[in-house]
Amino acid sequence: MRQEMSVWKLLTDLEACVKHHESQEAHHAEREVYHREQRATHAAELATARERLEAYRTAAEAAGELVARSRIPPATPKDDLPPGASIRVSNLAARVMETKDPTETFGGASIAREINQRYGKHLSRPAQVRNVATALRRMAAAGRIRLVEEGRAYHEALYTR
Repeated sequence: MRQEMSVWKLLTDLEACVKHHESQEAHHAEREVYHREQRATHAAELATARERLEAYRTAAEAAGELVARSRIPPATPKDDLPPGASIRVSNLAARVMETKDPTETFGGASIAREINQRYGKHLSRPAQVRNVATALRRMAAAGRIRLVEEGRAYHEALYTR
């Protein structure tokens, strides 16, 4: 600090410093009251939200238990084929398609996958999507199934029962 600073200058600087700190103290006291009120408001809202979340979780868990108790197990599809009968992919596609829900949509890939899962051990080679798609297209032309969405270059056609 400089020694040649005048007393008058020192006094004015100290008064300015005191005024500044007084105003800052008053400002932060106001903010403290505001923040205390905000904290109390948010604490009350948090308690309400936690209470409702817990009630919702309890209700959802009870509903899930009720649904799980009343759920009917899905019928297991039979993969039995008549012995000695010739196995055609179109016939297998018709069998798989009959087990589908009337509102469910399906395409050649999903039916081929299901054919290979159910009847794979009876087939000499896996069912191909192209063959299944052809069988589905013929069933749609015959009126056995409905075309939901027409196929394009990289999207298969979708059908429903």
